[in-house]
Amino acid sequence: MVALALANTAASADALATPAALTAWLSVHEQGLGPADDEVALRLADFRALRSAIREAVSSTVHGASPSADSVRTLNEASAAVPTALALEDGPGVPVRIERVTASPSRTVQVLATIARSAIELLGGSDRDRLRLCPATRCGTAFVASRSRQVWCSASCGNRMRVARHHARRGR
Repeated sequence: MVALALANTAASADALATPAALTAWLSVHEQGLGPADDEVALRLADFRALRSAIREAVSSTVHGASPSADSVRTLNEASAAVPTALALEDGPGVPVRIERVTASPSRTVQVLATIARSAIELLGGSDRDRLRLCPATRCGTAFVASRSRQVWCSASCGNRMRVARHHARRGR
């Protein structure tokens, strides 16, 4: 989910510290977001603001609270900035399929809206109850648990914490 991917760019260290880092992140997520142009990288502050809103909303949700009004407003405004319509797309030799058509001239606004909608679907959908924040030291990654008792975002975080507890018990 692209919203969690953006949120996790600040989990342990800021992975969006520069426009070049944002460009690299966007290229990794190009399949879900589409291609990014040079203008997108210049709007780093907008991506960081959306990331902060998502992280706050996810953290609040995980802790059983409602997201702040500011976070909700940021997500809703980013989502609403791009009018989207469904359209039927067909062509010779291609089956009829549904396409999302947007009406924004700004590629950045389209990308931000896609990420915001991903967060809205996560926070308001059925996966909301499975949201977790990894409690491992130096992690803090947000994730959707694949099973009800899943605590760690990955096996490596779980192993690292079990080893740390073991060493703490043995007095090392």
